[in-house]
Amino acid sequence: MARQEPGASDAVDVTGLLPAVHAGDPEALARVMSAMYDALHRLAREQLAAEYGERTLGPTELVNEGFLRLFGAGRLPELADRRHLLGVAVRAMRQALVDAARRRNAGKRVPAELCVPLDEAAVAEDAIAAPGTVSAALAELEAIAPRQAQVVVLRVFAGLGERATAALLGVSERTVQRDWRMARAWLRRELEG
Repeated sequence: MARQEPGASDAVDVTGLLPAVHAGDPEALARVMSAMYDALHRLAREQLAAEYGERTLGPTELVNEGFLRLFGAGRLPELADRRHLLGVAVRAMRQALVDAARRRNAGKRVPAELCVPLDEAAVAEDAIAAPGTVSAALAELEAIAPRQAQVVVLRVFAGLGERATAALLGVSERTVQRDWRMARAWLRRELEG
């Protein structure tokens, strides 16, 4: 079954409501949130399914955290259209997961006297990179190749296929395939090196 763009069947014109949201209309914001909720909830479930280790957030909490990061405390990002909103929301949810992992791992740090110096430690080749390391590498990639970073976020963290990623970014599937290959190679080099 081919994946369609998340929430593509929504009857509400989210893009048409965004100018009213930017103007501060709370009713327009409520309609946008209502229209996007199902799509974002599905993306949150997919992000959580890809998580390893224990979780402190469920899909509903992750969607709520994403909305708070986007629209809370008077902050209002400039959003061009529904696709842009979806991409920014996925990024906010991913950052919420990274922050939750950091908080969870902060209490698990080994006391300094029990640490083994790196030159004495054997590092497994198949070790999984910590969420903070991946996030830092992804931020660096975003600075030098923003679209490649968007492809990674949508493919890995949102669980979208090539077709859905291409539709969200407004590019061809071949472009997504090329960006995906280049971004994976760059991230592999950064995380291993």
